[in-house]
Amino acid sequence: MRVAFSSSCSIGLAVAVLLGATPTARAQQQGPRRTTSSQRIPVTKDRPRPVVAPVATPRINQDSINAAAERARQDSMAAAEREMQAERARQDQMRRDSIELADRHRQDSITVANQGRQDSIARAQYKAQSEEALRMARRSNSGFYMGIAGGSSMPMGDLKTAATNSYNMGWNVTVPFGVDFGPLGLRFDAAMDNLAGKANFQDSFGNPAAARNVAIYSGSGGLKLNVPIFRTASRFYLIGGAGAHRITGYATSAAGSDSAQTIQNAKTNVGWYGGGGMDFRFGRSALFIESRYINVNAKAPVGFAYDKANYIPIILGFRF
Repeated sequence: MRVAFSSSCSIGLAVAVLLGATPTARAQQQGPRRTTSSQRIPVTKDRPRPVVAPVATPRINQDSINAAAERARQDSMAAAEREMQAERARQDQMRRDSIELADRHRQDSITVANQGRQDSIARAQYKAQSEEALRMARRSNSGFYMGIAGGSSMPMGDLKTAATNSYNMGWNVTVPFGVDFGPLGLRFDAAMDNLAGKANFQDSFGNPAAARNVAIYSGSGGLKLNVPIFRTASRFYLIGGAGAHRITGYATSAAGSDSAQTIQNAKTNVGWYGGGGMDFRFGRSALFIESRYINVNAKAPVGFAYDKANYIPIILGFRF
């Protein structure tokens, strides 16, 4: 009896608990209240849905799969082969370019070396030819020569500055000839110097007299020293020696009115000279310019009031 009562109580308690929990669960399931639209959507019930036929899945052919895989493998191998060939071609091209560049550098080096050697040979040949030409030119300076020259002649000392019977600058004609033996040589000259008389002439009595020009005829000879000008056939030279001179043109009497002294009747006077010049060589000929100082022991003959005649000719001429 007690067991049945207890079971009834237990069942009643469980029903009460279930009835109390049902509203709470329904409230939890409903949640917050939603706002609904006023538009009504008609609902059709019991409409049958269309039956969609199942799509037939194509059956995959294993041979096609294998063929596609084989083609992909073949394409990959062909691409790899092409890439390998392209890389090999690039390496071959780089190697050829390197070889070509090295060969070009070698050729350039050979060309430069050959050009340098040819330049050295050309310079040596040019130097040898220049030396030979210089030797030939200087050799042509040796031997016999003669020439013609002319220029001015300037009186010096009392012959120019004396208060009476003095002279102005005149002119000169010279014919040089001689023999050169390398740096040394012999030099000879035949010359005439004409000096113009000033307007201060007087006779022996102090009376004014007509001015007279004097002409000095000379034959001289001496030594010559040749000094080459750098590496050329031209040269500077020094000359010096002695000569014989005849002074003409002055009056032969104290009155100064008779005829002038002639070369046949003039006395021969001894003198000396020294000077130098420049010799510019052109083949076997030469242009030269020269000056010398000449001193003549005149011995003061009648009509010429000087015991010495000093003058300087400056001449330009050709030698051949």
